[in-house]
Amino acid sequence: MRRVTAAELLDDDLGTSDEISLSLDDLWRINRFLGGISSNLRMLTRVLARKGLRSPRILEIGAGDSRLAGRMHQKLLKRGIHAEYFVLDRRFAHLTNGQPKDNGLQPLVADGFALPFAEGTFDVVMCNLFFHHFSGERAREFLRSLAHVARWAVLVNDLERHILPYLFIRIASPFARSRLTKHDAPASVRQAYTREELKDLAAGAGFRDFEVERILPFRLGLTLWK
Repeated sequence: MRRVTAAELLDDDLGTSDEISLSLDDLWRINRFLGGISSNLRMLTRVLARKGLRSPRILEIGAGDSRLAGRMHQKLLKRGIHAEYFVLDRRFAHLTNGQPKDNGLQPLVADGFALPFAEGTFDVVMCNLFFHHFSGERAREFLRSLAHVARWAVLVNDLERHILPYLFIRIASPFARSRLTKHDAPASVRQAYTREELKDLAAGAGFRDFEVERILPFRLGLTLWK
């Protein structure tokens, strides 16, 4: 399946407030029921265990409405891990969609390519269902930007480009109720990467210590070790 890039409507809020809110709800449903929580938690706890971190500083880039981060934060607490958890998006309205004010997360608004933090500010920097928006040198620059502010690791969790998830999301109406999602979800699969392409991007960005893993169903996990 050839990679095809496309603009996604939610990125530029090209919809009514109700459509945007519903699209963010769709993304949460996809993460909740199609492996987003379990795969991100597994990747993150592996880093925390390897580095012996019990009170890590974590940053999620492109966090959307941050419900994934909120659920991750709760699950870490149940494991006795008291994380200082930051969520970053270009739009504050996204970060607060459907989220209680006392969720334990610290919202930030910034550009992922111009992060206003010193080198190594966060122990772990995460990115979920966002990396596929970037191509070529722009994608490599984004990885370097995340790595600059990470002390130990960068975790990228994204779609794997494949015909089956492309066909599934076009007919899976419970996961694509918003007009925006009906456009963005198939576009996301078409411009996602394969395992080998993700390896090439990481190596091309200058990283040597990294892992790419296949995650069911049809996700890829990239861990960049610092």
